Amino acid sequence: MDDLNSIVSAVTRTTFLILSALFFGWAFFPDYRSDISGLILGLAVGLVYTRFLSMKVRGLAEYVVSQQEGRFSFGFLTRICLVLLVIMVAVKVEQVSVLGVVIGLFVPQLLTIPISIVIGARNKS
Repeated sequence: MDDLNSIVSAVTRTTFLILSALFFGWAFFPDYRSDISGLILGLAVGLVYTRFLSMKVRGLAEYVVSQQEGRFSFGFLTRICLVLLVIMVAVKVEQVSVLGVVIGLFVPQLLTIPISIVIGARNKS
């Protein structure tokens, strides 16, 4: 479980680094502002999505260890509503690119793969 915390922390730091670069891009490249603002919005919501999912996974681990009776939810409906909400905002607002939002939503989840490989290799040595 400690690996999950370190992976999510590394993904958060990397996403913040990418977000800061995108904010500079938004400031210095006015022709691409709609694409960059879509990426910024998608990255921010993708990061929330990733952190919420990791919180649910930790909750599942605690639920299994405590052997409680009852139901457990991964919050799938909440996460889907979050994604639909940000896509609806991108469709409604002309200054935000829908394609940028969709790409940005996947980046934090895709970042978990190389970061977990790096952290796993570092922990083995």
